[in-house]
Amino acid sequence: MKRDQWLAVIVTIGLMFGSAGMAADTIPVGVPLAMTGAYTGSGDDYFKGIKMAIDELNAAGGLLGKQLEIIRYDSKEFAPEVVMQGADYLCGQKKVASVHAGWAGWGQDVRAYGKYEVPFFADDGSQAAVDVYKENPEQYSNIFQLTDVGIEQAKSMFRVLMALPYEYPNKKAVIINTDDSWGVEVGDTLEASFKEKGWQVAKRETVPYGTNEWGAILTRIRRIKPALIHIEIPSAQENITFFRQFIKKPTPSIISLGWGITPREVVENLGTAADGIVGEMPTGLPGPKAPNAAGQAWIDKFVGLYKHQIPAGSWATYTGVMAWANAVKNVGDAYNFKAVNKYLKENGYEGHQGLIKWDADNVLRAQAAAPVVHYQVQGGELMAIYTDPPTKAYQDSTFIVPRWIK
Repeated sequence: MKRDQWLAVIVTIGLMFGSAGMAADTIPVGVPLAMTGAYTGSGDDYFKGIKMAIDELNAAGGLLGKQLEIIRYDSKEFAPEVVMQGADYLCGQKKVASVHAGWAGWGQDVRAYGKYEVPFFADDGSQAAVDVYKENPEQYSNIFQLTDVGIEQAKSMFRVLMALPYEYPNKKAVIINTDDSWGVEVGDTLEASFKEKGWQVAKRETVPYGTNEWGAILTRIRRIKPALIHIEIPSAQENITFFRQFIKKPTPSIISLGWGITPREVVENLGTAADGIVGEMPTGLPGPKAPNAAGQAWIDKFVGLYKHQIPAGSWATYTGVMAWANAVKNVGDAYNFKAVNKYLKENGYEGHQGLIKWDADNVLRAQAAAPVVHYQVQGGELMAIYTDPPTKAYQDSTFIVPRWIK
């Protein structure tokens, strides 16, 4: 071989090793979140927690001496084929060391990421996703849910609605929910709970996403005059348009938006007009006044970074990243997936509110260190008024009777 050819080969090999060395200097982390479509706002809320955690870890020297690199993927509206493509892209092509999602589907994500051993954190809250996990717990041992299922969250909602220091004028309720797994789970559970308590579910509506004209439903609500209206739509625009149309001619009803109160878009759009609406955030850190100094420091830092209070999912995804990083530090190898997953399952993670533990189904059930936090909009911001479990008023918070109830 001629000298020039040898030089070309040596340069090529050098570039290859140099490239491999550069790649080895970082640990890639997959982040499949909605970046377009109906769930873009929630995707942004989840990403804020993930990025805050990654930035903190990198500022402290990285993980095992290497910087973490975020690789994003647009999961859009969680169509099964899109979720599967995301898993193949992040785990198959990009060889990420972990995956941190928010709301990621109703079981299609479990199947997609369960093909790989990479630790996968999601905020589905869906019994359908847990049922898929139960089909093959060994295969899906890398799947870690960051929140309790909709059924249990609905029970928590009901407990708090019944515990409010307020005398309902009647025992009539209206329930509106979306036509997906989450909405139906919550709606069915609430309906059963109301009936068991002796309430009449005077109207139950299951609506598709994108419902923004509420005239016909509101006409029937105004005839019923229910004491309580619960809407379970995990998307912002539907909640915003419902309330704007409701308030034009309101009924004397407590308005409960469930999870739908916590996407940041809702309070940003409605402002103080929403004062009095209640809702909940699973796996939450109560705010704006935290339960302890560590939690308050986290809230203050979050508000300083993003200039608003904690929205849905930010603390949960932050905690998921930190739990994974802690497991990797203890195992000593980010790519020893079996050992990392085993450590997470057996040891949990010491978070801002105490030790969190996943259950037999790898679900982070509502617990003292990761409670369901119930909020009321006051002064145009979310104020924690109850936590659960156990169901109790939060600190010195005060429930206010909405101004439209006279």
